[in-house]
Amino acid sequence: MTRLLELNAEEVMVLTDRIANVDYGTEEQRVIPCLLLLKLGSAYVELIGDGVKRAGTLPVAFTEPELWLLRSKVNSNDKMPNDPLFGVKLLTKVYTALLAENQAVAVAASDVSGQQFGEWERKALATWKEKPDARNDPDENDSDR
Repeated sequence: MTRLLELNAEEVMVLTDRIANVDYGTEEQRVIPCLLLLKLGSAYVELIGDGVKRAGTLPVAFTEPELWLLRSKVNSNDKMPNDPLFGVKLLTKVYTALLAENQAVAVAASDVSGQQFGEWERKALATWKEKPDARNDPDENDSDR
């Protein structure tokens, strides 16, 4: 299955600059780098091909292994002169697609409505909420968690 990422010119440029022909992904999630680069290259030509960055985004379809490889090429501290949160925004796009791809996997990270918790997580969260002082005390012993 593939997931669409809406990428702008800067995002396409960064990804095409960072992905190399030798990037095969992980053992579990193999990628054919040339095919991935062709996808990104097509977007590159369309968004920047004449030397002028076009405004807006372009949808590009990626497989789960390709998304994992993209994730490895982006850092949350990546910045652009006009966008200090560039890396955060791009990682959010990639993680959103990965989470959608892995809907059956329980990956809840908070008590936000709609998130799923197992029994252990519910008990741990309830215990944490009952101990407000422990949350703010860095010397608190973690042995009961």
